[in-house]
Amino acid sequence: MYWHGEWPAGLIEKNRRLYDYELVYVSSGSGRVTTETRSFHCDTGSLMLIPPRLLHYSDTQRGMERWCLHIDWYGKCLAQKAMDMPYVFADTAKPLYEELVAAAPPSECFPEFPLHLLLKEEQREIMLSALREFFMQPVETLAAAARRQAVLWRILSFAFEESIPAETRHREKQNSIFFQAKAMMDREFHNPDLELSHIARTLRITPNYLLKLFRRELGMSAQGYLQNLRLTHAENLLGTTNLSIGEIALDSGFSDGNYFARFFRLKHGISPRRFRLSLELTPPPRLAGVKEGHISSC
Repeated sequence: MYWHGEWPAGLIEKNRRLYDYELVYVSSGSGRVTTETRSFHCDTGSLMLIPPRLLHYSDTQRGMERWCLHIDWYGKCLAQKAMDMPYVFADTAKPLYEELVAAAPPSECFPEFPLHLLLKEEQREIMLSALREFFMQPVETLAAAARRQAVLWRILSFAFEESIPAETRHREKQNSIFFQAKAMMDREFHNPDLELSHIARTLRITPNYLLKLFRRELGMSAQGYLQNLRLTHAENLLGTTNLSIGEIALDSGFSDGNYFARFFRLKHGISPRRFRLSLELTPPPRLAGVKEGHISSC
């Protein structure tokens, strides 16, 4: 599986765990990959290798162009063969099945995961050229498959080479409380009765501490993140369904249509109905992306 596209500023991914290893290269913009113990700032030229099982999410600070490859070192990862997407979101009840997880590469290749590097200026265009070749080259013959496999090794070689250490902000202790709160919002934002006081009480913390966690990790309040989830879901429904404004409001976690319309207008400057009309007149651009059954490095 591989993907290329642009993430707009302010996009925040749901918490998730991988079944395989994901290589992520940032060719423009900036953002972060945050785990329970570390936050990795990713500028243009950043390369990451994220291992299986690790709870993490990505968010963008400036519009970010990303190239993603899911790697199975030995070609035996059952998740890549049996699943549409080799990862599981933490906001669902779906477990991560250990028997489907990809085996680790030899320890001498990568002594520590997640790997986080900043490529040198002279390496970046070479990396970008290799990624474009890999993504654009069709596999129609055995010779083409061999050439494509060689390009994949060229891409992976950047992770083996010694590069400029990228800035990493370490946590003194695990920040599992933040991940639990974020996962609860990701899972239950549809419920209009979900309140921050309930989340704080469930996690045995104060609402003020919950506010500090979200300010520190995402630069926004917990309430702001919850409202952003609801509005993003509503925007998707406006563009992809024929549901009424009132139905969309309820499905997105707003208590009534007027309350939803007020928040929507604050964000977009127009009503939900006019927003839907603008989408009908101007279809949104599609993200570039290609999916395959699995990718093996050997």
